[in-house]
Order: sequence, then C-alpha cells, then structure tokens
Amino acid sequence: MLGERSVKDAVNKAIDSMLMIEREDNRIHVDEVARCLRRSYYDRRERSIPAKERLILMKRSMRINSSQSKEHHLEDLVLIASADTIVDDAVIRFEVVDRLPSTPEPASLIALNASLWIFNKEEGALVYLTRDGDSIQFSLTRDKRLFDETIRRAKVLSMLLKENRVPVFEPSEQCMNCPYYEKCYIQHKRYENPTLERIFGLKRE
Repeated sequence: MLGERSVKDAVNKAIDSMLMIEREDNRIHVDEVARCLRRSYYDRRERSIPAKERLILMKRSMRINSSQSKEHHLEDLVLIASADTIVDDAVIRFEVVDRLPSTPEPASLIALNASLWIFNKEEGALVYLTRDGDSIQFSLTRDKRLFDETIRRAKVLSMLLKENRVPVFEPSEQCMNCPYYEKCYIQHKRYENPTLERIFGLKRE
C-alpha cells in the first residue's frame, strides 16, 4: 500500500503534469490575460507555486480537459478559450463562489467575451453558484474592442515570457489576496511609497 507521503507525492506529480499543459510561451489561455499579467507570469515562472494558486491553475486545467476548448491562431500566438457548455448560440461559464456577487467579476467577463469571439457565438451567460445552491446569472453580448484588447494583452504576456521579463505593475483590490503580494509590495516597506492600504483603504491580514 502507498504510504501517506507516497500518496502526497503522487498527487503533486499529477497536479504538476496538469499545470504543464499551457507552459509553451506562445500558448496563452484567455483566463491568464483576463486578470493581472504579472500574476499569470509568476504562475508560469515560479518553481514553487503557492498551494492556493495551484488549485486555481488546476481548476483551469480541468476546465480545458473536460470542457469544450478552442484555439484562436494568430501569427506567432495561440489564444485558448474554454466553454463550460454551449447552448444554441450562447457560451455558458460557471463560477462557484462563497457569496453571490451583485455585479460580475471583470476578469470573468473579459474571459467570457473572448470565448464568444473564439467560439463564434453572439451571446454568453456568466452564472455564479454557491455551495448552498443559490445562483445568479449575468448576460453578455460580445464586444470587439474588448476582444482586441484581450489579444493585445496575450501578445504582451507571450513576449514577456519569451524574454523572461516581469510584466508591469497592475494594482487592484485583487492584490490583497494575491499569493505573490510580497513580490510587488515588499519595496514599499523599504521606501515610503503609497501601499495598497492607502490606495484602497483596505488592510491585508
């Protein structure tokens, strides 16, 4: 029988193999550019990825493997989109959350919009679900300008990965829960620059 350590090692190897799917610098998933590019860069370049971040990456990998995925080929770049399900002419994306949001997350909308163009669908729906069974739905009609911006960000991320250059700083409220927080804000402890707490009036635990 496998011991506890052996089981843990086997699980970690399985997760590592799943995370290697998108490691080619010219293959970018829409989820990577819908959020902070610096965070996506660190996810690919860090040898030791924080446990919570590994779960997020594993979820995306499982979405690619179990859902409908499609590639959008550009000159030297492949942009990948995944759909949880496609009903008639609409792409549906599901997100499991602790509490239902009053407005959709921007990153989810950006990823869904890109999926609409890549799958050549006119409309999409973003459905938030809680573990208690509650749900809320937001509808989206595809936007070309937003998709063009997504492509631009994908090209930037791909270029920076090839050149091993860290993307520019993109401060937002999401930084407060980012596993790479210290990589961006450690300098603020050495120099008297504004911190996130001053910018957003938030306090990091």
